[in-house]
Amino acid sequence: MQKTATQAESIQSALVGAFYSRFAVSDGFDFYFDSFVLSSREILSGDEAVINSRFLEGYAPARFTANLEFIAKSAVVAACLGTEVSAVEVLPDSSLLLKFNNNVEIRLPTDTPIVDWHWAITEAGGDPYLGSLAVCFAPGDIQCSMPNNSFKPNPLRGSA
Repeated sequence: MQKTATQAESIQSALVGAFYSRFAVSDGFDFYFDSFVLSSREILSGDEAVINSRFLEGYAPARFTANLEFIAKSAVVAACLGTEVSAVEVLPDSSLLLKFNNNVEIRLPTDTPIVDWHWAITEAGGDPYLGSLAVCFAPGDIQCSMPNNSFKPNPLRGSA
């Protein structure tokens, strides 16, 4: 199924003005919003190189981590914790570009090798094959079942 303007609008409606209050880093990244979880196999930020170089310079033990690339990615994700999403773009390859109120951008790409899905929005962070509100299985292939404004109001965002 190809992405449509309605799918992009639904995804934007769910994310813009929302914030995640918790995140997890393992073999992917999970962002826990009020009424859903956005999961991605990979994230990218233009800030990664500068964070890694400065962090490794100031904290030598980090050089011995098994997943050096997760240091900067985790720092970027932590920097956006509790920060509202100001804009979302669904790019032509179905990547998601999240822009936050603190001027940080995080891209959820669709070119990650050897994965069966790239990013997904689920109610509880489970396997998107068992149920998802939106999922990208391959570049250009978004499957979306969430209507615009389908989520419960969040009093922390000023809507009740």
